[in-house]
Amino acid sequence: MVATRASDADRDSCLEDIEAAYADGRINDAEREARTQAALQATTLAELAELVADLGPAATLPAKVAAALSARRKPGGSQGLSPRALRILLLVVLVPAVIAVVVWISTAGDDKKAATPGSTSQQTVPKERLELHTAEGFARLVALTKAKFGTTIVDSAAIYPDYASITVVMKDDPRRAENWFFGKGFEGDPTKGSRQAEAATIDLASIDPAAYARAVNRSPSVLGVEDVTSTYVVIHDTGGEPSFSVYVSNEYSENGYWTFTPAGKEISRYAFE
Repeated sequence: MVATRASDADRDSCLEDIEAAYADGRINDAEREARTQAALQATTLAELAELVADLGPAATLPAKVAAALSARRKPGGSQGLSPRALRILLLVVLVPAVIAVVVWISTAGDDKKAATPGSTSQQTVPKERLELHTAEGFARLVALTKAKFGTTIVDSAAIYPDYASITVVMKDDPRRAENWFFGKGFEGDPTKGSRQAEAATIDLASIDPAAYARAVNRSPSVLGVEDVTSTYVVIHDTGGEPSFSVYVSNEYSENGYWTFTPAGKEISRYAFE
């Protein structure tokens, strides 16, 4: 059971539990963002179980995820986070804390630096954070990704209004990937990991920016979530179906998500009722 692969439904249920814990005041903003990122990138039920192990009984947790959680809590079972989940949590929690230092170092002196291999090449690093939920901001993110890595092929991406977490597949070796934080450009050091070369990927450049922005703007009303406090977009490929999903929620744990093909055709929706 521990090695069972997680489905989108499993991840969604864990996200609901994380949102509920945040609404109850059991976790703070940083923990919420970290656990959300880790849940979105989790590949097994065990990884999901670890993320909610300290949140108490989970009413919405699927039976198979609950079983994985129970296995983790048995004597002799692993009580801590897996190395992969821990790396993701540390990346999301710690990177924002060091952004100021990184930016100060990177912008000291002349703002205009010569392009070097592996840098943003001819793309100018933005002086302020981009509005990533707009068509223009998303298109700029894609262009900067291409300039930095020479590819826009990713395992997945989680995009918030002004920052993102992107797992880029290495252009010269598809067995390797790096998870990067994007704020004012790609900042800090990536979390590195191996992957199956044939694992599903998605091309960020295949996402229609106009359809993307339209989906973000319409999601609160279409999904019936008022007074939205959190919006993020997840881009990935599940079972050969490339897609992007818009997730919205508020402080009352009212939430929903809306999933589309890269061209903007609706695949499914989960509205708050």
